[in-house]
Amino acid sequence: MTAEPASLRARALWQISSHTVRPVSAVIPVNEHTLPAARMIIDRVMRAVAPVLNGTVVETVESGPVHAEWVRGPRATRDDAAILYVHGGGFVAGSARSYRGVTSRLSTATRLPVLAVDYRLAPENPYTAAAADVSAAYHLLRERGFAPDRIVTAGDSAGGYLAADFVVGSADHGRRRAAALLLFSPMTDLALDLAHRGDGHDALFGLATARAAVAHLVDAPRQLRPRAGTPLPPTLIHASSDELFAADAVAFADRLSTAGARCDLRLWPRQMHVFHTLAALVPESRTVYRMSGRFVIDTLESTAAQAI
Repeated sequence: MTAEPASLRARALWQISSHTVRPVSAVIPVNEHTLPAARMIIDRVMRAVAPVLNGTVVETVESGPVHAEWVRGPRATRDDAAILYVHGGGFVAGSARSYRGVTSRLSTATRLPVLAVDYRLAPENPYTAAAADVSAAYHLLRERGFAPDRIVTAGDSAGGYLAADFVVGSADHGRRRAAALLLFSPMTDLALDLAHRGDGHDALFGLATARAAVAHLVDAPRQLRPRAGTPLPPTLIHASSDELFAADAVAFADRLSTAGARCDLRLWPRQMHVFHTLAALVPESRTVYRMSGRFVIDTLESTAAQAI
């Protein structure tokens, strides 16, 4: 489903970024020399475009292999369920700290606490490290008393891949480990065969930059392909129709539906990749949180009613 036309502010930001950020990202290599500065810049930009909501409570979690943060927005009054959030950053950048503005808003919209996992980044760590960290964070939630049907798994961009990979992989083994799956501009094809359709449209970066980032993580193609008849949760996907990974979102939504899952895909025109992070800049970002909050709350209530 395609959303309404973009706001004037969103269109202006898209145009400005396409003529400034994208050209710069195209000429800067993604390697061990540039990543330290890139990580610092991304951290600062994220905190500027999505400042933490006043009244948010953050608790550092260090438990065995789990490095994470509990984030409770100012209206997070519920404890009967929780959200496991996996941040984006091309597998090579981003952190729970830089995403506090995102997780505080998601917590407020859903009234739920959010466990934001600080998974290990590439290239210092291979692919299995990040996936193992997501799994460990999930099991920490289970140890703290949250049943699978009271855990919502969410993520954006590269984190969207990791979140969906965990849910789909569990379903392939006959286990449903999430009440719902919530994805923002997810990568779903690490071979990047689908992304070439969006090359030239994305206002942040192009296919070459994405290939360089993914190459630090995996050396073989990986795609999310849920199988029919597996226990997949209801899914909501928000993405821009004008971003590199638009085709990833569309293809994954189709694959989920074909596999028998309920999936709602919302495509937003002339929006930035992961525009939900731009809460201080574009009004559509705030709309996405409201819609995502309703989806999570409605899904949890439906699950609870079925259990009676």
